[in-house]
Amino acid sequence: MNRTLWMTTVAFVLGALWLLTGVAWAQPSGPANVPQILNVRTFKGFPDGDEQRTFLTTDDITFEATYYDPNPACVGELPVLPQLLLFNLEGQLLPSFEAGSQDSGLGYRLLFTDLFPGDLPAGNYQHMFLVRDCTGVNNFVSGFQTIRVLAP
Repeated sequence: MNRTLWMTTVAFVLGALWLLTGVAWAQPSGPANVPQILNVRTFKGFPDGDEQRTFLTTDDITFEATYYDPNPACVGELPVLPQLLLFNLEGQLLPSFEAGSQDSGLGYRLLFTDLFPGDLPAGNYQHMFLVRDCTGVNNFVSGFQTIRVLAP
């Protein structure tokens, strides 16, 4: 699958999400009163590993992001449907992983997913977080980030 087809596939998936539920892109530079997904990072090991984007198939991999929701109805509520979505570089959606969520106060919630050795075969992947707010109405996605998993 070439890059154009991959980009078309991703655009179609995100367009479908937008049409069905309304998608808002998370921008770290956006105003503070807009829900956002910020600080998307990957770590080797958990809970406090080294931040990096290249891993071995034998590594524990942690995906982490901060979700901000200023909606007063969502104060103290965890988001619905926090997920980590993985794509290969051809744009094929791979199995998704449910993300954990922890309230950090003042509308901020930590999103995280831990993958164990062998969960990802060797290859290059793009990942993003998908979150539905506590009202179950709006979806928010982070931007894509690429990681590489190598065989030992």
